[in-house]
Amino acid sequence: MQQKNWPQTIKGNLRIELTGNRLAEFINRATGVGMDISQIVRVAPTRIRLTIAIPDYWRLRPILRETGSKMRILNKQGLPFWLARIKRRRFFVWGMVLFVILIFSLTSMVWSVEVEGNETVPTAEILSVLKKEGVFVGQLKSRMPDNLQIQYRLTQQMPHLSWAGFRIEGTRAIVTVVEKKRVEEGEKSGEKGPINLVAKRAGLIYDLRVERGRPVVEVNDVVKKGQLLVSGRYGDPENPKEGKLVGAKGSVLGEVWYESEVSVPLIQKRKVYTGNRERAYYPYLASRVIRLPFLYPDTYRQVERIQRVHALRARDWRLPFGWVEEERMEMTWVKQKLSVREAIAIGRSRAREDLLARLGEHGRILEEKILHPRRDNGKVVLKIHFDVVEDIASPQPILQGE
Repeated sequence: MQQKNWPQTIKGNLRIELTGNRLAEFINRATGVGMDISQIVRVAPTRIRLTIAIPDYWRLRPILRETGSKMRILNKQGLPFWLARIKRRRFFVWGMVLFVILIFSLTSMVWSVEVEGNETVPTAEILSVLKKEGVFVGQLKSRMPDNLQIQYRLTQQMPHLSWAGFRIEGTRAIVTVVEKKRVEEGEKSGEKGPINLVAKRAGLIYDLRVERGRPVVEVNDVVKKGQLLVSGRYGDPENPKEGKLVGAKGSVLGEVWYESEVSVPLIQKRKVYTGNRERAYYPYLASRVIRLPFLYPDTYRQVERIQRVHALRARDWRLPFGWVEEERMEMTWVKQKLSVREAIAIGRSRAREDLLARLGEHGRILEEKILHPRRDNGKVVLKIHFDVVEDIASPQPILQGE
């Protein structure tokens, strides 16, 4: 007799095995009193298996005695037995419930605030404004203002931004900003209106690249600091006030001279890897690595660590916990003694790199000469004379009445 599965699952049922010589009589008498019996299978001439509902289990005993049959329970199924197992393992169930609540809570909070697109506006300043508006690490996403409202308040409170975008990706709040273009480039250096170009240091004119304005010097002219290089007014040089005011624009390359002093120790320390390495794995939560002292202890005295973060994901959401894979490479410091010639080569290279970083995109070194290298207290001290080309033009506002 087949019954519907859902009612049986809710009520619960037993899979039992009966043994005896009067099994047919047993089934007839059980069905005659309205017992819920199903899935009857004959295993042997004197043995059958069947499924019975839990409420009918206690009604079986009189019929078993009358027919001389024996019963053995094979399996218990249904909601009552499942609830009984849960009751026996209630601490595990509570742990699962708390785990689900923890995941839901963690994914409902902001765990990092990132700023993209800013170049001159400090990130700390943007984060400070966001915090006032309710966007900060640890804030519930449901309590944050609307995205459009945040964008509007950012642009209102920060005049240097022309546009701001705000979005939530998983547990990250991301702000993308577009800064106002500096017409204001001139305002930054104190320029107001049209300008002249003057020399910011003395030198020999190497090349003129004037886009706008009237050059007043030529190539190979020697100029002094503050001397006018390109006038921002067109017209007769004898009557400069009558010319057309346009403002100067361009660059003036000048040959100038620098002198650098460098000291290089003759005993150098450098890092050497031994080739030994090991891996360690640590959990992390909310961007913090949880280091357990008994888990993966350090076996090397000096190591260099490389960490790779593996965050867990729920679909497109990056969860604020996961694990960190740490690679430890054993290393040691060794001392290397340099000759005077090697120390001079290192000092020369270091001075070149430092000077090129200061010269800017138009600068380059024409010639260099080492002056008076000497050995002093375990190091080599040398002076280097550089002949370089760089942009020596500096803007100067044109005052009214000039």
